[in-house]
Amino acid sequence: MALRVVPELYCLDIEITKSFFISVLGFSVKYERLEQEFAYLTLDGVDLMLEGISGNSRKWKTGDLEAPLGRGINFQWDVVDIEALYQRVQTRAKDSIYLALELQSYQCGQITAIQKQFIVQTPDGYLFRFCQDT
Repeated sequence: MALRVVPELYCLDIEITKSFFISVLGFSVKYERLEQEFAYLTLDGVDLMLEGISGNSRKWKTGDLEAPLGRGINFQWDVVDIEALYQRVQTRAKDSIYLALELQSYQCGQITAIQKQFIVQTPDGYLFRFCQDT
């Protein structure tokens, strides 16, 4: 049985955030609970949940929710075609690019891993680092 992590991200405005994930990054809605300002999104086997902070649902807050949300965390996602995704982001939301596409090497034990990567910042301030091994 494969285990996985599905992050749930609070949003200041779920409609703006949902639109960003769908139109810029290419996610689709798996299901929603509109009255709770909740959406479950998916893309190529990667799932995430979005929840509006003013929605009618239980909240597990550990502190005040102020912009930018997501301080101190970034999510790394491996992708199949980083060039196409980067082009899509450049075309639809160029200002969201936090780190331009680059080639980077990392020492991983006895192996040097080389990957292409770029970082996008969502409307709520979360950082997503997209990577592809070369």
